[in-house]
Amino acid sequence: MSFRFRVFGLVLLVAGTAIGVTAWLSIKLTARQIIDANQTATRSEASTVETFRTYALHHGTWAGIDTVVQRLSADNQQRIRLTNLYGQVTVDSDHLAGRAARKVVTSPALVDPRPRLTFPPDEVARAMSAGDPAKIGYKLEAVTLQNITEFRQTVLFARCLTDLFQPPPPLTTNRYGIPVSQGTGGDDSGCGKQIAQAVSLEQTDDMSYVVGCRGEKEPAPCLTRAFGERVGSFAPEPLQLYLGAVPDNAANIVGRSGLIAAGGVLVLVILGTAVIARHVSRPVRDLTAASRRLADGHLDTRVPSVGRDELGQLSTSFNRMASALEASEQAQRRLVASVAHELRTPLSNLLGYLEALQDGLVAPSRDLFGSLHDEAMLQRRILDDLQDLTLAEAGHLAYRRGALDLADLVETARVAHLAVAEAAGVRLTAETAGPLPVHADQDRLRQVLGNLIGNAVRYTDRGGMVTLRAFPDADRVVVEVHDTGCGIAAADLPFVFQRFWRADPARDRATGGSGLGLTIARQIVRDHGGDLTVDSAPGEGATFRCTFPAAAT
Repeated sequence: MSFRFRVFGLVLLVAGTAIGVTAWLSIKLTARQIIDANQTATRSEASTVETFRTYALHHGTWAGIDTVVQRLSADNQQRIRLTNLYGQVTVDSDHLAGRAARKVVTSPALVDPRPRLTFPPDEVARAMSAGDPAKIGYKLEAVTLQNITEFRQTVLFARCLTDLFQPPPPLTTNRYGIPVSQGTGGDDSGCGKQIAQAVSLEQTDDMSYVVGCRGEKEPAPCLTRAFGERVGSFAPEPLQLYLGAVPDNAANIVGRSGLIAAGGVLVLVILGTAVIARHVSRPVRDLTAASRRLADGHLDTRVPSVGRDELGQLSTSFNRMASALEASEQAQRRLVASVAHELRTPLSNLLGYLEALQDGLVAPSRDLFGSLHDEAMLQRRILDDLQDLTLAEAGHLAYRRGALDLADLVETARVAHLAVAEAAGVRLTAETAGPLPVHADQDRLRQVLGNLIGNAVRYTDRGGMVTLRAFPDADRVVVEVHDTGCGIAAADLPFVFQRFWRADPARDRATGGSGLGLTIARQIVRDHGGDLTVDSAPGEGATFRCTFPAAAT
């Protein structure tokens, strides 16, 4: 099992034990009272919500609701609390009773006196049959505005009667689900004129809420939302209803139980931490000792695996790191041996000729000095290639990138190597599908193409052909150098890009190759975000493929 899951399991065990202890201590004394309060609240919640909603619709305001709260609290023997949507208390039966507010034990129920406008399906169908979206919107807009006006009249009339301490008006629900009053108050209440003036002033603002739905293919849902937003500005605000409460003595007992549970949790955490520390410290000590041996040069140091969890993965990663360091050390030694081998032959030749000249065994001549110069230049090329390779692999090789056409670059490389190819009796051709824009260093890419073309010409017999191809491939640009030479054996393909590797050592040294060109070329291509690969078979030639990311045009 993963170490992380074991820690998580231990934490769950601690939490579960703590919860169990707390529950066992508190349930004994408080469960029955809380259950009774919840049951009572559940039974009366729906009727209480409807009572408060009806009050708000009949009175147009929450004023005077404290009387209803006090009556219902006494009848049901439960605590009632009303708050707005921001948690501000509107009325609380505990406050009305002159006592401190107790903790509620139920989730709030929403008391929303704002009605929802519902269009009858037949009316929507008739409106939709008009065909013109504008006509559909106008028909339903008129219905929406009428319902806003009627509901405003209902709210204002009920609020006016409440302010005058008169009984609320009777209500009826119209076909759109909106409660409306059956009277306007007449001359007895004096509210009619006041309501008419208020409605007249608000009609322009009412229109601004519904015109936004014009042009909708299905205006009914939009108009329903617009109705809700508009009536929310004058209807009584929604409230949250809380029923029931935890008794004060039960809350105190739970507090003492919490202290006892906290002590138990502390003990369990201490014991669990001790177990984890013991489990972790042993492999950590082994890793510390092994890392010190590794730093002292013992690259064969390894640590035993301790499982499949994170500590086991850490041990495996350490062993992989040690193996990589050991392999790197061996590769460095092989590189030094290869460099020494490559420099030994030209240095031996130089030393032999110089000793012969010194002893008078060989007469100095222009040809002899030319040969010695060629040997010295070979050593210099090897050292320059080693320097370029070291900089490229370290990421310090300098590049001057810019926009260029790879098709033009391929043609330029063909022209530059045409004389060498003709001298070797090899036909050099180019096939490009331009333009092929890339963002790259022109000199470095010419260096890559020069190496590939030179190798292709070198390993192609007289009468053969070397073909350069450049073409787009999805979001990449491809350059291929194909020759009809001797090809590369399948067993040798994995070593083509290794330092100092040669398919034909004698032939390659005779032409002055260092054995580092392909390694440098691949690193340059990779630094440009591409890759260099080879495909070959004996007797069928070889194809070297360079891929580059295409530049945005």
